[in-house]
Amino acid sequence: MQTTNALIGMVLGAVLWGFGRWREKRHQVGKVALIPPFYIQFTGLLIFLAFSADFIAAYTGATWTSPFRR
Repeated sequence: MQTTNALIGMVLGAVLWGFGRWREKRHQVGKVALIPPFYIQFTGLLIFLAFSADFIAAYTGATWTSPFRR
């Protein structure tokens, strides 16, 4: 189940990045976007990378442990 959630998150991050890219290419002169497309793309990329790391950890069986925990 954890890998399924990670894959869904990766797809959603890629879709968000694609939406930002589409908004960037559709720019019209004289109109200012409420949220700049660059920020949408960056957020989508961060979501994709975070879920990619989670997917790789789940796939390889690595565990996430806190360095402060004893």
